[in-house]
Amino acid sequence: MTGANLPSRLSAARSLYRATLALALAVTGSITSAQAAPTPAAQCAAIWYGYADYADLSAHLSANPADIEMAKAFRDVAVRLDGGAARVDGYIADQRPQMVRLVDSYIFGGDRQSRDLFERLATRCHDVAGRHPETRTVK
Repeated sequence: MTGANLPSRLSAARSLYRATLALALAVTGSITSAQAAPTPAAQCAAIWYGYADYADLSAHLSANPADIEMAKAFRDVAVRLDGGAARVDGYIADQRPQMVRLVDSYIFGGDRQSRDLFERLATRCHDVAGRHPETRTVK
């Protein structure tokens, strides 16, 4: 493979990934893999951990300790509601890389579907945050 072909191959790979993500969302109705979210708060924790992971790696975002604080607060809610840290932590670990890819597709790739999905999930997390003491003050 030559260096000249690399950008076109990366573009093709991102297009394939977006198509696969769109298909998975159409089939499942959510961004999940092998397991369903124990609670909406667990999904919110995964989103914000993934966002923070992307910010750490990206030239497009600045890492912000508040993102990790928010992720931890959502995790605390999920553990309290679910009654078990192992299940919540397993879900978060499973979803975190997918959230990084979602944010990359949205921010770097400019993918409209990824942006819309991220915004829907962020809105849902905002609603969830307002209902729990652990997340009410986290911005």
